[in-house]
Amino acid sequence: MVESGKLKLDRTKEGVKKYWDYGSKFYDTAPGNGGVEESQMWSKLLSGAIGPGPKNVLDVGSGTGIIAMYLAELGHRVTAVDFSEGMMDVARKKALEKGANIRFMEMDVENLNFEDETFDFITARYVLWTMSHPEKAVKEWVRVVKPGGRIVIIDGKWVTKGLLPCISAFNYHIYRFIKYGKNPFTYDYKKDINVSLPNPHGVESKQVVEYMSKAGLDDIAVTDLKIIRDIQRKRLPWYLKYANDHPIFMVHGIAVKNR
Repeated sequence: MVESGKLKLDRTKEGVKKYWDYGSKFYDTAPGNGGVEESQMWSKLLSGAIGPGPKNVLDVGSGTGIIAMYLAELGHRVTAVDFSEGMMDVARKKALEKGANIRFMEMDVENLNFEDETFDFITARYVLWTMSHPEKAVKEWVRVVKPGGRIVIIDGKWVTKGLLPCISAFNYHIYRFIKYGKNPFTYDYKKDINVSLPNPHGVESKQVVEYMSKAGLDDIAVTDLKIIRDIQRKRLPWYLKYANDHPIFMVHGIAVKNR
């Protein structure tokens, strides 16, 4: 199911939306992503963070629905929101193909159209760095989660360093241009968008911890997700081994309210 409406977005958010509407055509074509072993690891990590029993989960900035699909497979009731229509279209098609019962809604994740304390759990993968106001976004997510509920943020720092990773990243962009026709010069936001975002090239885990702490979350913990990168690398040809080797992590905390 997809619910949409006319969103009122500022200039920066419109630029981000346009970037991901185009990128939605190629997002799931990244070499090395997916596979049985990686899917099993994501399911294990999410199960460990969420705990047993079906829960009412909101996946913010869901993109092509990767995390939403894992959550649905684990038996949770999933609502997935994103302001990119292109991303939502891809996610919906994937859910229909797999028979996953996910509610998709077009929404600005910094301004959610939900009542307070609606969800048991909130997940956000690779989205906080795209936020115009990340601190506000986390506070908004805390608003709609129930007391004692958890918020899980998965993110990374998207800066390529070193000769070998730079060569590999170059090969990666050429690979996707040849195989899928993706413009190799659209790997970054435009300059006017970059300067409007506090974290245009990814976010450090300590910064995410700070956002979560200021939003009132307790028991904040950080998990290094190098194991995901190691699994992905095993599926890559030699010329792409370090193309997507940026550090990624998971930070989760508990919402404690009325203190």
